[in-house]
Amino acid sequence: MSDSSFSNISRLTIRLLLGVFFIGTAVLKLLSIDNFEVYIYSFGLFSYTWTTFFSRLLIFIELMIGLGLILKIYFKQIWWLTMLMMVGFTLFLVYAAIFRNDSNCHCFGDLIELNPTQSIFKNIFTIALLLFIRKERSYDYKPLLKKWLVASTIVVSLVVSFVLLPMDVIYNRIYSEKDNVNTVAFYESLGDSTFVDLQQGRHLINYVLAGCKYCRIGAEKVTMMMGRHGISHDKLKFIIGGSDEAIAKFVEATGTSDYQHWKIPAPQFMAITFGKFPLYVLIEDGKVIKAGDFRILDDNMILSLQ
Repeated sequence: MSDSSFSNISRLTIRLLLGVFFIGTAVLKLLSIDNFEVYIYSFGLFSYTWTTFFSRLLIFIELMIGLGLILKIYFKQIWWLTMLMMVGFTLFLVYAAIFRNDSNCHCFGDLIELNPTQSIFKNIFTIALLLFIRKERSYDYKPLLKKWLVASTIVVSLVVSFVLLPMDVIYNRIYSEKDNVNTVAFYESLGDSTFVDLQQGRHLINYVLAGCKYCRIGAEKVTMMMGRHGISHDKLKFIIGGSDEAIAKFVEATGTSDYQHWKIPAPQFMAITFGKFPLYVLIEDGKVIKAGDFRILDDNMILSLQ
C-alpha cells in the first residue's frame, strides 16, 4: 500500500470516527438531559428556561457536526465550527478545573464520568485529530442530493434534540397555574409518599438550595417569624437540593434542625422552582394559594398557618 493510500484511509477512518464520536456525545447528553441542564445552570449564565434551550442547542450542534463529518457536507465550514467549539469548550473546562470541584462535566452525560481536567485532555486529543483531517474537501454531491442531505441533517438533528425529549419547562410555563412555581411539577411531586403530610391543612413549603446565600437569609427570616408568632414547626417544611454535606451545613448555619428537611433530586427541584430560589409555596389541602420569594413573607401569611 502506498503512503498516499494509507494517508487517505487514515483520514477517512478518523473523520468517520469523529463523526460517530460527536453523535455519541450528543445522544449521551440527551439521555441524561436533566442532569446536563442542572450542570449548565450551576454556572449561573442563564435562567433555567434558557438553560434548557441552550443545553439542547449544544446537542443539536453536536449532531449536526457528527452528521456533517460523516456525510462530508460543507466540510470546511463544519471543520471550523467543530474547531471553534472544541477550543471554546476547552477554555470553559479550564475555568471549571481551576475554580470548581466538579466530578463530572457531563461531556458524556452520566454514562462516562470525566472531570474537567480529564475532559481537557480529551478535547486536546480531539483537536489533534481534527488538525489531521483539515485538508479534506467536501464530497461533490449533485445539487439536488446535496440540498436533500442538508435538509435531512437539520431536521433529524432538530427532532432528536428538541422533540424526542421536549423542554418540559416550556410546557409547564404555559400550563402552570402560577407564575412563580411550576404547579404541574409541584402537584406531581405531592404524589410521593414522602409528602403525604402536606395533603391536609395549611402549610408553608420553603424550597432552598443548600449553597444559596439568599436561601439561608430567607430561612432565618421565616423561622424568626414562625417563632415570634408561636407557629408549630410542623407547619413549615424545607425541601432542599444539594449534597448531604452542603445540607448539613445549611441546617447548622440556619439553626433549622427542629424543622423537617426533605431532599429531592436536583432536576425535580429545578423543575418545580423554575430555577429560582428560595421559593415559598403556601398551600391548603394540597393546593397552591400563593408562591414567591422571601419578599412575599409577612405576618398575616405566617399567622394564617395557625
